[in-house]
Amino acid sequence: MARHQKNFDQNNRPERGGLSRRAFLRASGLVIIASGAGGILVACGDDSTPVPNGNIVPGVDSPITPTAENTPPASNGTPGATSAATTKAGIDPGMGGGPTPTPAQATAASALDATSRFLKLWEDSRFTDMYGMLSISAKAIITQDKFVSRYEAITAEATLTKVTTSVPNSLSVSGGATASLSVPFHADFKTNRAGDFGQDNNLKLHFEDAAWKVEWSPAAIFKELTDSTYLVHLYKSSSTRGTIYAANKVPLTSTDNQFEVYVVPGQIENEDQLLLTLSQTLKMDPAKIKDLYKNGQPDWRMPIKTLPSTTEQSIIAGLRELPGVGVDEQGVRSYPNGPSASHTVGYINKVNADDLKTLAAKGYTEDDIVGRTGVEAWAEETLAGGLGGKLTVIGSDGQTQSTISEKPLTPSSNLLLSLNMDLQKKAEAILGSNVGSIVVMDVTNGAVLALANFPTFDPNLFIQGITQDQFNALNNDPRKPFQHRAVNAQLPTGSTFKVISASAALERGGMNMQTTFTCTGHWTGLGDAFGKDCWLKTGHGKISLYEGIVQSCDVVFYEVGKKLDEIDANILPDMAKAYGLGVPTDMQGLYAATGQVPSPKWKQDTLNQPWVRGDAVNLAIGQGYLLASPMQLALVYAAIANGGQVHVPRLAEQAIDPETNGISRAFPVQTKQVPVNSNNLNLIRQALTDVTQKPQGTARAMFASSKVVVAGKTGTAESGIEQPHAWFACFAPAAKPKYVVIVVVEHGGEGSTVAAPLARKVTDILPY
Repeated sequence: MARHQKNFDQNNRPERGGLSRRAFLRASGLVIIASGAGGILVACGDDSTPVPNGNIVPGVDSPITPTAENTPPASNGTPGATSAATTKAGIDPGMGGGPTPTPAQATAASALDATSRFLKLWEDSRFTDMYGMLSISAKAIITQDKFVSRYEAITAEATLTKVTTSVPNSLSVSGGATASLSVPFHADFKTNRAGDFGQDNNLKLHFEDAAWKVEWSPAAIFKELTDSTYLVHLYKSSSTRGTIYAANKVPLTSTDNQFEVYVVPGQIENEDQLLLTLSQTLKMDPAKIKDLYKNGQPDWRMPIKTLPSTTEQSIIAGLRELPGVGVDEQGVRSYPNGPSASHTVGYINKVNADDLKTLAAKGYTEDDIVGRTGVEAWAEETLAGGLGGKLTVIGSDGQTQSTISEKPLTPSSNLLLSLNMDLQKKAEAILGSNVGSIVVMDVTNGAVLALANFPTFDPNLFIQGITQDQFNALNNDPRKPFQHRAVNAQLPTGSTFKVISASAALERGGMNMQTTFTCTGHWTGLGDAFGKDCWLKTGHGKISLYEGIVQSCDVVFYEVGKKLDEIDANILPDMAKAYGLGVPTDMQGLYAATGQVPSPKWKQDTLNQPWVRGDAVNLAIGQGYLLASPMQLALVYAAIANGGQVHVPRLAEQAIDPETNGISRAFPVQTKQVPVNSNNLNLIRQALTDVTQKPQGTARAMFASSKVVVAGKTGTAESGIEQPHAWFACFAPAAKPKYVVIVVVEHGGEGSTVAAPLARKVTDILPY
């Protein structure tokens, strides 16, 4: 028969005639099964079903070891992990039915349950709740704030993103009775910078206050943290950032040296002298200098200011002689061409909090740099390579004690662009101070040769340290100097769109180049209330579709838009998209704007308004809701020039291994075909040639004595304010096209008098 023995003497003093409590029980023929803080569990005679005394749960002195039934483990990610362990041990967790648990089984089940709950809290990053499960002795060693801070700090330092744990399905309990035990568990860790790894570990438990509590130590996080002074440190590794080259291996980026001035607080001998000298040399306020180092530990290096590579050596030497001041020489990214092609090349800077929302998963931390704009941003993975790291345990002396996990870096590559820097600089000079852009592209393969923008900026400012005043001046400039206009400006295209309208008319509108229209200078095709004017107020008279292109007659294209819309409202929008407007360019080398092509569905979805015939009429002349970038218009005119192939524009040509100079990645030519037959494309090309060659052509005066025959189209796009956007789109030579040139001057006026002369200058300098 089993019976309870009440523990009257908590200190186990001798009793029953001088016998100790334990000896008395043995002398009475009782078998001691287990003892603990709440009492002693005993059994009498051969009865094999002892009853627990109070809240005692039997334990063992030695660690609990898994039985053969431990495989597979019960994961905390699987519901019912604890009940599975209980069932394995032969325990019915309910109140009725099933055998009564043995002391060993009760120990295993409750310990596994406590371990699972603690580990599940870890998986969920509920560090405060984890602290609530610590034993009294563990809480005496570490406060809740420090406990939570340690878990948070290690999570951040290790770039830890996920913890998955599992415990055995059952345990074998053996040995002497105790209220302390150690439960094995497995943890898998996913990190952004140090790779993924797993560890077998043990969680120490102690039974108190009627429950198992965790006898926590840092080793419960990583088993290598065997000393309370040990810290986790991530050594980051990264490749030297790849160089960006223009065509013919002209470097667009390079590495320069700069000087970081720092203060070591504990080495300062005369603070007044230090502040005076630094203030005069660095042109900084003494109070600001002191603020930068006053909170540092005596042996910490506290950065004060970074000086450019052009700093005189005498200044550097003088700073180094000042007690408490040091100067480190560092290699930094620089841009040898300054403002030239700055939008295209882009720049780098430090990772910020917003970046980490997406970049943390790739291993980036706040100490890393990232491509911010241009090619630097688009080719980040190529130029930076894959980031690596080694997660280590270090002692108080800073020495590495062990390595927990390591992820090797992926080498970076250099990047070769199609950009021709000689042509780029000439195009920039031609554009001058006109707010706008110039695009030059190879019509045969989509290679981008020049992308000129104005205004521009010097990317070196972001490396050397741009002041707030400098940044504000650029950022608040209404001309938007940070905008890469050539690929991201979104503007109505005006009459340059008419080649798309002509394509749709020839293919789907039942028209040919000799279809005639009558232009009186005013059009009332939608009713008198919706009358529209031609740019030529006196009218063009009777005029064909062909001459409508040459002379850019608006009335011809009002009629074209109306007729196409009567047949099918989607004909014109679909043709525009087939030419590459209103759809992603998939440009290789830069992030480019998609633009906007209105359609019945677009208008209903976007504006919650029905499509009307006037929308098609406006679209036919490149107005209304239409928006496109100069790069997209280059795709349109290149397709007309090359026989209907719409290229994916290619700025990036090849990624090159810096060690072997071999090609690590190529960017192949990609095209799609416009739904326009070759005969119609030939007719449109001829009409565009007559724009510059025939007396009636709108650009005849500007190309009268050009170096080569150019085919092109003027455009004057209403912008909603006083001056329209001036466009000219062309390709050359007209008979065997090699280049497409797009010029836009925003709010510049007439395309024929403002943009066309600039395009003429560009076509004259191109090599044929």
